[in-house]
Amino acid sequence: MRFSIKESVARKNLAKLSVKDKKLIQLLIQDSRMPITQLAKKIGISKSAVVQKIDSLEKKGVLVGFVLYTNLNSFDEDMYILDISTHLGVATEKVNEELLKINGIGGVFWYNSVYNLVIAINGKEPEEIIDKIEEIIEIKKFRLRKVRDNWFHPAHLFKEIKDKDIDFKRIKSKADETDRKIIDHLYNNPIATFAEIYEKTKLAPQTIKKHLEKMEKNGAILRFSILPNPWLCGKEVAGVSFMIKGKKETEKVLKHLIQIPQTNNIWECDSEWNINVVFWVDEQIEVNKILNEVYKNFKILDTEISVLVGMIGK
Repeated sequence: MRFSIKESVARKNLAKLSVKDKKLIQLLIQDSRMPITQLAKKIGISKSAVVQKIDSLEKKGVLVGFVLYTNLNSFDEDMYILDISTHLGVATEKVNEELLKINGIGGVFWYNSVYNLVIAINGKEPEEIIDKIEEIIEIKKFRLRKVRDNWFHPAHLFKEIKDKDIDFKRIKSKADETDRKIIDHLYNNPIATFAEIYEKTKLAPQTIKKHLEKMEKNGAILRFSILPNPWLCGKEVAGVSFMIKGKKETEKVLKHLIQIPQTNNIWECDSEWNINVVFWVDEQIEVNKILNEVYKNFKILDTEISVLVGMIGK
């Protein structure tokens, strides 16, 4: 999985967003490949106005990247979450650029936490990547977690559009060779047209359409989405790691988390800290309310909370 996002850093200034801007952003979070005609109808503006708004929001830095979320197991992808404690607060642009040059690093996320740097690693040799990271920054301590399974819920940022209900399920489907050809191109450009995919894959548009529909139906594709700049939208992003004992209790917690409107990504890890969740909230106290409800209804051994302060991906 890759995170093609522009560098964004926490700032106090907010973008001036109209009701129609908010509707557009929320709809794109829910489905970034939604046809312009459909977006226009749902928002109540013309097709040309939709195109102009998307362009304007990108120029303002409100929209930082289109993202394709896939089920890792369907594509036999190895992904690791590397939590690092460094002497830095938030890295300089140069440090981020050097980190992203390392083959296998998909996303760099800076948090206000003991583990202030979180890196998404794709590949089978995370230890080699750790060695390369240490050539760029000093690692005080680290924690490496292999992702076992993953889910995506389009975070509900704006009430102007209804939240998208997501059911919890384990995905068992496996992608075939044609699926992989299509996905490899869409990772780099999630909103590529059938014509653009054809140019890269030489697959007929009807074949592309058929395979995309199949992958969305069987869960191999979790969602085509867009990543807005949370701070310009007046939001905070918090990462919460859970330590949960037992398969049954873990399943119960996962089913609960996927239905929370503020939930975004959920990662199940092969570690004692076995669940990692990303929440988009209006303010940090909202996270405490969510966790109080979780603690009240489930057996949680421990939690760690960290607040995002910067991110960049490729």
